[in-house]
Amino acid sequence: MLAQDLRFALRVLAKSPGFAAIAILTLALGIGANTAIFSVINATLLKPLPYPDTDRLVLVWQTYGGNGPDHINIVSALNMMDVQKQNTVLESMAWFDSAGKGYNLAVGDVPERVSGVRVTAQFFHVLGVKPLLGRTFLPEEETAGRDREVVLSDPLWQRRFSGDPSIIGKQIPIDGQSYTVVGVMPRTFEFQFDSRPRQLWVPAGYTENDLTDRGSNSFIAIGRLKSGVTVEQADSEMNTIGERLAKQYPHDDLNMGAMVMPFTEFGMRDLKTTLWALLAAVGFVLLIACANVANLLLARGAARQREMAIRCALGATHRRIVRQLITESLLMGFLGGVAGIVVAWLGLELVTPLLPTDLQYLPFRHVGAIAIDERVFIFALVLSGLTGVLFGLAPALSARTQIIDPLKEGAGRGLTSVGGNRLRHALVAGEVALALIVLAGAALMIDSMGRLLGVNPGLNPKNVLTMGVSTAQEDLYVGPPVDGQFCQQLTEHLGAIPGVVSVGAVAHLPLSGANAGRGFTIEGQPDPGPKNEPGGGYSVACPNFFRTMGIPLLEGREFTDADTLNSAGVIVMNEATARRYWPKGGALGAHIKLAAFNDAAPWLTVVGIVADFRHDGLDARPRPYFYRPFTQAGWPFMTVVLRTTTAPASFEQPARRALAQMSGNYPASGVLTMEQIVSDSLGSRRFPMLLLSAFASLALILSSVGIAGVVGYSVVQRTYEIGIRMALGAQPRDVLKLVIGGSMLWTLGGVAVGITGALGVTRLLGNLLYGVQPTDPVILSATAVLLMVVALAACYFPARRAMRVDPMVALRYE
Repeated sequence: MLAQDLRFALRVLAKSPGFAAIAILTLALGIGANTAIFSVINATLLKPLPYPDTDRLVLVWQTYGGNGPDHINIVSALNMMDVQKQNTVLESMAWFDSAGKGYNLAVGDVPERVSGVRVTAQFFHVLGVKPLLGRTFLPEEETAGRDREVVLSDPLWQRRFSGDPSIIGKQIPIDGQSYTVVGVMPRTFEFQFDSRPRQLWVPAGYTENDLTDRGSNSFIAIGRLKSGVTVEQADSEMNTIGERLAKQYPHDDLNMGAMVMPFTEFGMRDLKTTLWALLAAVGFVLLIACANVANLLLARGAARQREMAIRCALGATHRRIVRQLITESLLMGFLGGVAGIVVAWLGLELVTPLLPTDLQYLPFRHVGAIAIDERVFIFALVLSGLTGVLFGLAPALSARTQIIDPLKEGAGRGLTSVGGNRLRHALVAGEVALALIVLAGAALMIDSMGRLLGVNPGLNPKNVLTMGVSTAQEDLYVGPPVDGQFCQQLTEHLGAIPGVVSVGAVAHLPLSGANAGRGFTIEGQPDPGPKNEPGGGYSVACPNFFRTMGIPLLEGREFTDADTLNSAGVIVMNEATARRYWPKGGALGAHIKLAAFNDAAPWLTVVGIVADFRHDGLDARPRPYFYRPFTQAGWPFMTVVLRTTTAPASFEQPARRALAQMSGNYPASGVLTMEQIVSDSLGSRRFPMLLLSAFASLALILSSVGIAGVVGYSVVQRTYEIGIRMALGAQPRDVLKLVIGGSMLWTLGGVAVGITGALGVTRLLGNLLYGVQPTDPVILSATAVLLMVVALAACYFPARRAMRVDPMVALRYE
């Protein structure tokens, strides 16, 4: 029986190829858009991480000022050693360097800077992975001086060592020192943390600061729950341990707590909101497409009533008629789904280049190429079936099985009932409501992006080239620079390149997402007590950095080559720091002492105050930030910045050659223009804005087509009535009012429902908006007006045909 229904459905569609093509294309656009967005969700949220039993992996955080995601902080090695001993909920525990590092790998003729990370011996065991070759680290190799071992990733092993299995036990030069290769990880193992996948791992190699200062928070801790232990149980115990350590070590751990969170949830809150909001928007587009196809089927059903009457006269039951119509709808749904998969595949080719960096390189997962895999394919098929039922339900339920009236009726006037007309108009009103919600979301995002683009970043990104280098520094917080001539050599070698105006370098480049924080004590002010001292963002810079970046100097001076280890310690801060901690002025020349130093830490003199700039993003207000000169306080990795006279990208190769000629033979990585970095910083907002705009355009087109289609069909059905009206003296403008007025009344109802829905749904976009409220009345009103204008235009053209009806022709036709 099913095969018979399918064969008949195919014949019906084949008899009306134009109708079938329009319906299938409409469904393909809706299903394809949904499938494309689901592909992104699948790759970022649903795909399991490449570790066994991921649900048992957790992150352990220290907390200050409260216990929860908004108060988390990276951890210190000493505190985690105590947590490891005292907890009863973790099967194993490890930690890794929160910052990661670039390592200079000098193999062959061309040195390369590769990303790596310091880890403890249990790191790979906690993740549940074993090496492809060799072994991982031993506990005794965590000690500084005995930490010259390295584990390679499979891509690095294949690329730089040709996959040679005899690499195990050999020594390779990393940062000018010999490291012994003890292992190679399998190809399936990837690990990253807010960066590209790591290519090598080295032992933690604890510094003196790691082993003496509980305030030296520089690690991220991971653990594997014991079987049967819940995250809530582990979180409760960790908080108890944290409070215990706070009482035991009040100087370093005052107000400290501890908490755990599932490994898979870190850094995903905003992303989940964004992607589910996009899926909701594209779901509305699919509903609009379904309403359009349902209207097409209702109109077609009216034309098929004689057919249905004949089938009933021959013995077909109402159930049999409904089953046939549902079969036809399901067939169209699946054909639309197949075409939708093609649309999704083409759409992903367009969407993938738009993915922001923070979406491509999520914490602990590498998205890679977003593709249509088995899960996405099943999603598309299931969605096709549901869609077929959804748009086929209304025509099937409205199917009439009367025999006498349809056979008795002439072929001129349709048999459309009042209820059928109301259903079609109700579907159009629903389309309008859904379209308004999607349009409002897109308008809010566009307005928000426009406001962001108008924000002054506080620096001049034009003609600035950036590139990262590793300085072989071992410690983030203490110690002089390993290469004390680094800044001076930058000026000598890169500054000599024709067309380079100035050269500088900084540890944390503005708008790049890189950050570090430090507390400090102000000379002459009361001691605020542990964990209550002033603080702000902390970075290290070379002379001329601020001038190169176009950051105005307000008071004092920049760093110079005279700021050496033999001179007094100096510091430069931004205006926000001076304004907060010296509200009455006097910041210039003040003395401060940075936290996390030993008791003999020197007092530093504030020698300069620079204007505020948007370090954390164009949407983030400037916060306190201060800088030390690299010549007095080194940093493991620096970003070199060059201001040029012409297009900065053309200076990449000369700059690379100049870096290689320096005494450190520095290979560069991550070469970008500053304008690219500013653009990338908006990626997490630009991506949903562009997609919402595309969905809104599609929703607007589909809804206008739906309105025009229903009005046009209504005109055809009412030709006889219009002819009588005009024969009785009605003027064309009266007909125009009649047609447009009836249709616009339903449209107004849809607009009213849409505004109500938008007031609730657009709140999902709250975290993505800047300078505009989700319920902004101006934007909602403008969206409603736009939709009304489009609806009026869609009604006008069919209404013009009604105005031109010749009453004699209409009556003669009947």
